[in-house]
Amino acid sequence: MYNYASLEKLDQEVATLEPSDNLIINGQPLNNLIEGYRHLTVTGRGLLGQNVSTTKVPGRRGVWVDDFSDQERTLEIKYQLKADTSAQMRDKFAKLNRILRTHAQSRFLEISFRDEPDFVYYGFFNGADSFEETSLSIVSKFSLIIPDGYKKKRPQSSTGPISLVDALEVLPESITVTPSKVTDRVQIVNGSKVISFSGSYAPGQDIVISFEPDEVKATYGNRNILSELDRFSPLELFKVRDGDTITAVNATVKKVVWRDERA
Repeated sequence: MYNYASLEKLDQEVATLEPSDNLIINGQPLNNLIEGYRHLTVTGRGLLGQNVSTTKVPGRRGVWVDDFSDQERTLEIKYQLKADTSAQMRDKFAKLNRILRTHAQSRFLEISFRDEPDFVYYGFFNGADSFEETSLSIVSKFSLIIPDGYKKKRPQSSTGPISLVDALEVLPESITVTPSKVTDRVQIVNGSKVISFSGSYAPGQDIVISFEPDEVKATYGNRNILSELDRFSPLELFKVRDGDTITAVNATVKKVVWRDERA
């Protein structure tokens, strides 16, 4: 005979299993933050498109490609939300609205999925479907826009070779060096690329270059030293590849932080 009590328990356990692609917002599974929320499906995690600008040239086959760039990415989340009363449903939607508008320290929603926990998308809540509330169990969708369509791996740091598995090259997140003597010049070197500062530097305080999403900062102690940057020092072009080792002249490399990334 069947043990119906055991079967009922098994059904309950299956119902509470998280899907393999369960949505995680700012480090927390969304279903853990809102009772009755269930992640159903996600679209938009596949191929990332490109924008290609072209010009038709008379007398020439095809077109001339003027420029191309990666597109933004849009993730569409399908979910179910259940409540026992209409008042509870209002409270759950209020909480979901708040969570999707609460940015992390990075000033973005940090979005990841259970099947790829080491990679994070940085994005914003972008919209939601309208629906009729005819029951206390609804299925609907909301979207998240990822301005830089790539997903970033958790930060890695080293004073030795850079390790990249997925990306061909990336900008570091930060480079920290310490002057090794009193000097009027410090250089940070990666092959033929050189970042050079001319000023007054001494041991005891770090030079830190921070490659932030919207700007690059350079400090010595608490002093902004961007004005001490020599001409032709390629801050925005100072990308690293797998196996690269960053060195310094008149300084010691203290830490290099970078992230691998995937489209």
